Amino acid sequence: MNRQLLLSTGLALALALGPVASLAQTTPSPDKAETPAAEAAPAMAAEPAAPADQIAPQATQAPASDTAPAGQAEATGKTAEAGSSATDIASVVEGLTPMVQDVQIVGPWTNGDRQGVWRTVIAQPSGENAKSHFFVQQIETKGTDYTVLSTTEITEISKVDGAILGYRADEPSDVDPNSLMLFFEIVPTGAELSETYELRFHPGQPYDFGPSTN
Repeated sequence: MNRQLLLSTGLALALALGPVASLAQTTPSPDKAETPAAEAAPAMAAEPAAPADQIAPQATQAPASDTAPAGQAEATGKTAEAGSSATDIASVVEGLTPMVQDVQIVGPWTNGDRQGVWRTVIAQPSGENAKSHFFVQQIETKGTDYTVLSTTEITEISKVDGAILGYRADEPSDVDPNSLMLFFEIVPTGAELSETYELRFHPGQPYDFGPSTN
């Protein structure tokens, strides 16, 4: 009976272990586990990332054209021309001697088919006791051209014992439009009130300067 019990027990164990053994044969052991796909077929080494400018080239501005648009070129040309003219004028003004203290256009003149303007200039040298020198210029105008026909100093002005407050021109003469009359307000040294002097000027003739008769 004991023998039969042992055989029955052994058979039961064989039946119980059979599926486990079969499972053990079909289940890979940890040491023989399948290599992951990445290990079984290693991926090729990734290439270095390309620089950003190669990955997506950035849009660059087209180089500025050497030729400006017609309208802009025209405006630039006008500006350059105006600037050049302004530079020339500035050079003339900068070239004036510091002795020139006053310049005025005091009136027009006509002589037949010729015409122009009268210009006066006051210049004073440096120095404590320096006197003012007064000049009359006759300038002819032809379109945009200007020509200085004559420059005359009124020498009596530098000899006046006093200060010139100002001067003005009389209206052009209908009888002699090629002449000039100026009135000066001069304050004698030590005086409080000014005195009026007049200058009668005609080209090519001696001028007349003295106290006003009006």
